[in-house]
Amino acid sequence: MPRLFDISAEFSQLFDQYDNIQEMEFDCNEAGEPVDAEGNVIDPETFRADMLQAWFDTLEGIEGEFEAKAENVAQYIKSLKAMEADIKEEERKLNRRRKTYERKIENMTTYLKNCMTMMNLKKVETPKAKISIKNNAPSLVITDEGKFIDMLQDNGRDDLLRYTAPAIDKTAVKNLIKSGEQFEGACLEASQSLIIG
Repeated sequence: MPRLFDISAEFSQLFDQYDNIQEMEFDCNEAGEPVDAEGNVIDPETFRADMLQAWFDTLEGIEGEFEAKAENVAQYIKSLKAMEADIKEEERKLNRRRKTYERKIENMTTYLKNCMTMMNLKKVETPKAKISIKNNAPSLVITDEGKFIDMLQDNGRDDLLRYTAPAIDKTAVKNLIKSGEQFEGACLEASQSLIIG
């Protein structure tokens, strides 16, 4: 019977194959149809599904105790979650840095524009920069949106308003169903999730 280390190595290789199957891209023939390595026309989704089924069959075929396999899968999921958390943290940091730079750009742009306006300059050209103030297209400014909406409605100009479709308060409906009320087309449905500790 293989050692746990060997099973882990097989799992690692197998999970690399899983990623490759998920990211698989297909060549196309002259007619633009997807083809396999032999040039046979294929349906990419069916082909990928068959590959994934073979992958799961291989997973099932690996020798060893089920607990050892489950443990390896759980460890792999934990490592993916850790990687996801690291990426999210990096995204958060990068987002914060990007916003800082956006504010700096906005502040410095406003400062430079104000200085040029005070100097009554429309254009400045230097060896390293070409700076000009241009007139933007007029933008709409509405001082009081509530009053403006009332005015449009009073004057039959609903064509200038956008109305949103009604939305279901799912939390309220769920609570009412829990308390015994019934609604046609709505029900509570339980699902399961895997917990890895």
